[in-house]
Amino acid sequence: MRGPRTNTLRSLAAVALGLVLVLALPHPSLGQPPWAAPPTAELTRVVGRVELLRKGQTQWAPAVVGAHLLEGDDIRAFSGAQAEIRLPDTSTVVLAENSRLLLSKVEFDQQNQSRTVLLHLAVGKVRAAIAQASIALVKIRQSNFAISTPTAVAAARGTVVWAITDGTNSLFAVEPERGTLQPSRIDCIPLRGVSAGTPLTGVAVFAGSASMDCGAVTPIQPLTLSNPSTANSPILLGATPTVPPRALEAATSPLTTAFTTPTTAPVSFNTNGGPSPIGAPSTFGQDVQQNQIQSQNQQNNSQGVSAGQSQGDNNQGQNNNNQ
Repeated sequence: MRGPRTNTLRSLAAVALGLVLVLALPHPSLGQPPWAAPPTAELTRVVGRVELLRKGQTQWAPAVVGAHLLEGDDIRAFSGAQAEIRLPDTSTVVLAENSRLLLSKVEFDQQNQSRTVLLHLAVGKVRAAIAQASIALVKIRQSNFAISTPTAVAAARGTVVWAITDGTNSLFAVEPERGTLQPSRIDCIPLRGVSAGTPLTGVAVFAGSASMDCGAVTPIQPLTLSNPSTANSPILLGATPTVPPRALEAATSPLTTAFTTPTTAPVSFNTNGGPSPIGAPSTFGQDVQQNQIQSQNQQNNSQGVSAGQSQGDNNQGQNNNNQ
């Protein structure tokens, strides 16, 4: 006959075994592999008035360094402002002043080293340094990274591309890069007036060149992040931008146009001035340097004021002592 003590020990053993089994189960938050988690972009630099509108929300909030952005989030920068966004594949996007950008599609598969990114520039200007080395280049398009505007799409292989739009017309330009196996280029696909089912065609824009609305390709002109022309655009304050219906298709589908190699050698480009033999730019443009100088001047002025106040307080104290 088993005594009460034996039954108690068995009960305790059963409880202990149950706890071990519970602890052995994966936590719900840890059940998904890391590549299944929603990918996020990160704000790495904010200058001036920059605001975020989260997907599904109606109130804009101030943007801060370190904030994470998800697919469907909206970001805008006002006059004198800038924001730099870093994507999981190390690509970086700089949003110029008086500009608005929607993260339309953001997918990264770390396991298969693939991505699908579509950023929609509703108005203004961006400079995107699109990573190539960390992505498995197995497709003709090679990356599925694109920037759309209300009128066109720039699909990139992995390069430095500028996109500029006032909401009616769009300019795309490509900076040359050192050490690339192929000439840096984008595929510029016009979307204005393109109906459903119509084959998508476009034009190749190679390094050192630019194209307005995917038309004639011309030599690149000096560019900076200064962007006063869209300061009063109603798009900055309007409703969530509408992405062109075929933008994602243009960003991910093979095109029907047979692209040709550049007819002239690409020139190196420097955003501080113009053509330069030193290759890719070392800064984001003249306006960034001006911001840095202005910030340093403000800091020096603040320190000078503080020092002056301290000296004045000391003098006042000395006068009081003398009295």
